[in-house]
Amino acid sequence: MSFKVFAISSRGGAGYDVPLHLKLGTEFLVILTGLMTFLSLLAAIANLSLGHMTHAWTSGLENTLTIEIPAPNVSEESVSKLLDGLRKISGVEEAKLLSQKDMQDLLSPWLGDAGSIWDDLPVPKLVTVSFSERTPQLIKDISATTRKIIPDARVDAHEDWLADLMKLAHGLKLTALAVFILIMMVTAVVIAGAVRSRMAIHHRELELLHIMGASDRYITGQFVRYILMQSLKGSSLGAVAGLAVAGFFLFLARRNPGTVPELTLQGAEWLVFAAVPCLLIVIGLVSARITSLRVLGEMP
Repeated sequence: MSFKVFAISSRGGAGYDVPLHLKLGTEFLVILTGLMTFLSLLAAIANLSLGHMTHAWTSGLENTLTIEIPAPNVSEESVSKLLDGLRKISGVEEAKLLSQKDMQDLLSPWLGDAGSIWDDLPVPKLVTVSFSERTPQLIKDISATTRKIIPDARVDAHEDWLADLMKLAHGLKLTALAVFILIMMVTAVVIAGAVRSRMAIHHRELELLHIMGASDRYITGQFVRYILMQSLKGSSLGAVAGLAVAGFFLFLARRNPGTVPELTLQGAEWLVFAAVPCLLIVIGLVSARITSLRVLGEMP
């Protein structure tokens, strides 16, 4: 029993001198191409989404730093003087002291909301500084101003956090890219193997076509057209499945923010659902053409 989606055409392979539609394996090619398209789409979307996630992770840290002022022996006058000094530095957009409520909101997930804890706990004061562009000189100026006014204060430029986040993000993006490239290579190899297998099955028909005067380019066109038809069907199925999975994750991320990573695509990036299947089809056609010409060239 076979399905129409696996058939070469509605006329059962009309226009083919080699009876490709009469042998098993067509279903395999369609399923394989669909699976490769689906997996490569997920890898490409993951690579793009990781770029957006990296920007979101680092944007909150890249252009800000935190100054921690120990709680004991810190006068309001010193803090006010520090804020004025920071605001005078070229490149600093804003310098503000976190309020008691802000501190409670930051620490309540770990310390709870009990009022007695906040009365007895010596919580340090935190000053957040935001700037338009991070430069080494700007960080030095902020650190020097802070040490001059409050020597015990500690400047945290989040450099370690940023470095670790960037390493993690770049590692994940390289992994997704490597998976994408590997899928493309596997697709080319498998299609080449399928074409070789088909040519071995139809060896007698190919010899007969040669005797009748058919050129290698003409015979190659038969197999390339066959691969094109199956790749179009499989890639379409894979693209639809990839789009469905991406939509499902978008739905979950919006219904449950913070629990599911959101697959974010912007503008022209949605064209990945057309570009990836097209790339797979081109790779399949090139692989089929090279393989069939090579096999035909080996025939007597």
